[in-house]
Amino acid sequence: MELPLLVVLALSIPVCAIAGLVLGLSARSKLAALQHRLSALEGEIRLLRTQAGPEEPAAEQAAQPPAPGIPVAEAPAAASPGTPDRAPSIDGTVPAIPAAQPSSPQRADMEATLGSRWAVWVGGVALALGGIFLVRYSIEQNLLSPATRIILGGLFALALIGAGEWLRRGERSLVLPGIPQANVPAILTAAGTCSAFASAYAAYALYGLIGPAATFVLLGAIAVLTLTASTLHGPILAALGLLGAMGSPLLVSSDKPQPWAMVIYLAFVALPAYGVARLRLWRWLALAAATGVLAWTALVFVLAGTDALPSMVHLVVQTAFAAFFLVVLPYRSLADADLEIDRAASTVLLAFALAGIAISGTVAAGDGRPVFVAALALVLVATGIRFTPASPAAAWAALSACGALLVWPIASDLGTAPENLFYQEGDAFALRPYALEVYLGFALLAPAAIAGASLIRLARTSHLRLSAAAWYAGAATTGPLLALVAAYWRVTEFEPSLSFALVAGALALAFVAAFQWLLRQRGENGHALGLGAGATASAALAALALGLTFALDKGMLTVAFALTALGTAWVAERIALPALRYAVGAIGLIVLGRLIWNPTVVDGNPGPVLFNWLLWGYGIPALAFLAASRLLERSGRDRIVRLIESLGLAFAAFLVFFEIRHALHEGNPLAEDFSLMEAGLIATEAFVFAILLTRLDFRAADPVYRWGSLIFKVLSFGLAAIGLLLVENPFVSEREVSGGAVFNSLILAYLLPSVLAGALALAERRSRPWAYALSSAILSLLLLSAYVGLEIRQIFTGPQLAAWKGFTQGEQWSYSVALLAVGILLLGLGLLRDNRFARTASAAYLVLAVLKVFIVDLANLEGVMRALSFIGLGLVLIGIGLVYQRLLAHRPSNAAIPS
Repeated sequence: MELPLLVVLALSIPVCAIAGLVLGLSARSKLAALQHRLSALEGEIRLLRTQAGPEEPAAEQAAQPPAPGIPVAEAPAAASPGTPDRAPSIDGTVPAIPAAQPSSPQRADMEATLGSRWAVWVGGVALALGGIFLVRYSIEQNLLSPATRIILGGLFALALIGAGEWLRRGERSLVLPGIPQANVPAILTAAGTCSAFASAYAAYALYGLIGPAATFVLLGAIAVLTLTASTLHGPILAALGLLGAMGSPLLVSSDKPQPWAMVIYLAFVALPAYGVARLRLWRWLALAAATGVLAWTALVFVLAGTDALPSMVHLVVQTAFAAFFLVVLPYRSLADADLEIDRAASTVLLAFALAGIAISGTVAAGDGRPVFVAALALVLVATGIRFTPASPAAAWAALSACGALLVWPIASDLGTAPENLFYQEGDAFALRPYALEVYLGFALLAPAAIAGASLIRLARTSHLRLSAAAWYAGAATTGPLLALVAAYWRVTEFEPSLSFALVAGALALAFVAAFQWLLRQRGENGHALGLGAGATASAALAALALGLTFALDKGMLTVAFALTALGTAWVAERIALPALRYAVGAIGLIVLGRLIWNPTVVDGNPGPVLFNWLLWGYGIPALAFLAASRLLERSGRDRIVRLIESLGLAFAAFLVFFEIRHALHEGNPLAEDFSLMEAGLIATEAFVFAILLTRLDFRAADPVYRWGSLIFKVLSFGLAAIGLLLVENPFVSEREVSGGAVFNSLILAYLLPSVLAGALALAERRSRPWAYALSSAILSLLLLSAYVGLEIRQIFTGPQLAAWKGFTQGEQWSYSVALLAVGILLLGLGLLRDNRFARTASAAYLVLAVLKVFIVDLANLEGVMRALSFIGLGLVLIGIGLVYQRLLAHRPSNAAIPS
């Protein structure tokens, strides 16, 4: 008898707590009402006694006649709030009793929150913990058998669920303050659901009373029933049911996993979740269900091992479910003109498409790969074509087909490259010579079918939104082009192929025919037809460019995209299709991403110096993008024009850069070596581009020219200051200087960049703040000084200019002469051009010459060299003095100041 009493006692604790809370709140409300009524009655009695004649002076003074229209309970309300309740005195008089003062709104809200919500939530948690503690206690004390514990847990769960349903049905008749707001039935049902999950899992994991299969089914059934009950009890229970449904398979382990059972189970769970979401209009539940089954795709694939069929079937079925419940049902009776793109549903369908690409890329997909990809693409394209809110799904269908072609393990199918996860037929590796035909057939049919359906939808629908039309146009044009590129890469590995060039030409003709067909259409969606016509025209040009790339040796896709951009810009300007500007911008972004990922377009030896394949790989895109920017600029200079022009400049810079490396490294533009002459030539290139863009910015201020000139200036300064003056300086690096005593690499490395830095300073004087020109002028003088000093060193020591070779007296005297010569040259330039900076720099050089003569030459030179140094310095200084005197003599004197 003790055990049942203990169970009853444990169960009664949370029940009594909730009942006590409810009764306490009810009694408190009733007590307040009773006090108010008692105060009113006492006021009436006091009023009657006052009218009959007061018996005591004190009572007479205290009693005040009520004003007309004022309740009789006003007199006691005037008493002090702190006066306690008092009973009638012995002589029958009743003291004044104040009316109950209402609490402040903040205190009332806090009390309502604590009493009606938090208390019930805590009570629900206490119920669940109470059941868990009861089971734990029974286990620790060994009071019950395992079967009895599971049965009691199940009964406890049923009791909570039954209590929740009973309260839900009688919820409208309950008149308890605050309790209906806390959704007590849903909390009790949720607690019961948790207990049911725990009992079922304990029966399997702790006691082994049921097997994995039975546990799997039982947990799934509990989850589905929970989802069904959520239609009555609210979203919290729905979330709990979905979480339990998706997590139940993780709780069950088996030595023999059944992937097909998982596929059926997930379909069995997803359908009720979608149904509840549709019934209660809980879109979040549908999205969560789609996310959950998508996450299970990888686990289903892992469970199946070398058989990908279960995961493929699962993905196709779940994609169809998601399309039906997220798109078909919500939008089946709405007009296209009233609908915008459903981003959430489109994102979910994109995730399914990407998962399909990942599965199709495994060798385990085997012969079922084309059927699987075709079925998945069919679901997506049918959804996207029928419903404009899901129009991106048509593009996702094209993406799934092209992605499958891109990751298709064609080499493994042909038996030339075995994989880790390989296709098996029996015990041996399966050699399938027909795989190439299947691959090429799929590449030809699938993108064509998607493109045709998208074009028909684009042309035959009136009042089509521009956003939806853009998705259909993209699916119709981008899909076949990407499929052609993917097939060309996987089959030929970018080797020249006349067959693929002919296919590209045929595709270009097909796009031309589609362009003409769209122009002949008449309808109310002229903007959609215009967009489609522009897209097909651009695609025709792109296909033609791809054909040229496939046919020519070392042809590159980057070149094809650049030519496509030029052709698209020409079409946009000729037929006045503003939407094509965005197509040019999209192509530019693709090429920009290609450059960021790998700036190298031409690999290996491009050919002879100057006239080689670098001109094709970089020169053609540079000219194409610059020409496209000029065409688009006729209708306005916007961000797209700036992007395309920037790409043209970038390709031009890369062309010069790789031509320099190709010429200096014996045909290898990707050589790892870096020399003094190369640093000088690249710095020269940067200076030239900086000067050109600075002048263009002066003529027509534009961000492209402004930022481009600054970028090239920073590059030139880095190469000059770090590369030429420090790292590659032959005096420091001890590398030999190539060339003769006068005409050598120092001219290209130092003298030419010095001249260009000075030209940049002159260009910046007109369009930049003074600090820009000053920095360029200083760098020019530093490079000039380095050239003069290293050239003197080259004459006296030969190609090796290292410091360990020492200095002769003639060399040291030459440095003094050089300082004086540069100073005189700067002085003459400053006087002729009236340039104060040049005259200041001249003074600096002369001061350095004076210091060198009086400090270095006096200590190191001997004999005639010492005398020549001082004589030369003196003559130069005197000559400079005479020049300044002559200049001052020719200046007009100041007017006399009257005394």
